[in-house]
Formats: sequence, C-alpha cells, structure tokens
Amino acid sequence: MKSKKLQQKMHVLCFIVVVNLILMISHYTYEINKFYIIEENNSFRWQKFMNESEFEQLRQGMTYFDVVKIAKGRGEQLTEQSFVWQDEQSLKRSYILTFTNDLLVGKYIYIKHHPN
Repeated sequence: MKSKKLQQKMHVLCFIVVVNLILMISHYTYEINKFYIIEENNSFRWQKFMNESEFEQLRQGMTYFDVVKIAKGRGEQLTEQSFVWQDEQSLKRSYILTFTNDLLVGKYIYIKHHPN
C-alpha cells in the first residue's frame, strides 16, 4: 500500500515538473522571439526604423520593449544603455534613446550635418 501511494506521489511530482518545464520553455521562447514577431509584421524593411510621430509618443519610464512596439523595430545598440533608430524618411536624422534599468530616461534627435 505504501509503495502504491509513493508511486502516485512520484507521478504527480513528475507531472508538475514536466508542466513547469513546458511553461518555462514557452516563456523563454516568447521572450527571445517577441522582438522578431514585431519586426515580422512590417511589410517593408524601413518600417522598423522610427519616424517623428513615433518618437513623440515615447515617454520617460517606458521599457525598451514598449519603445520597440511603438517603433515597430529594434534600435541599433550604441552603448550598454543607448540605442539609435534611423529615421524612416530622412537620412539626415536619427533618434537616440538612453535607458537605465530597461527604462527610458532620455531621448534625443541627432541631425547629421554633411560638409559642403
């Protein structure tokens, strides 16, 4: 009788472990792919860049992922805490965003000057 109860407890424990592993793998897969999912919804490559309207929607305290959802694409990492998005329409403008602890703390427009 004891061995049957022990066997049942082991089955329940194995079931719990397997379900938790499946949940962990699903969450990990989502976290890894969530940026690709956003970019894959763009019809054109340039749509993953940022435009002025999207830039104006950004607010202090947003997460990097919140910004990626608005811009519909990931920025190019400049430093550990800074990212740059090229402008969708102008080759002379870029948007530089600074994050601390994954929260937006600064946003800047960089105008590229070309020597004449």
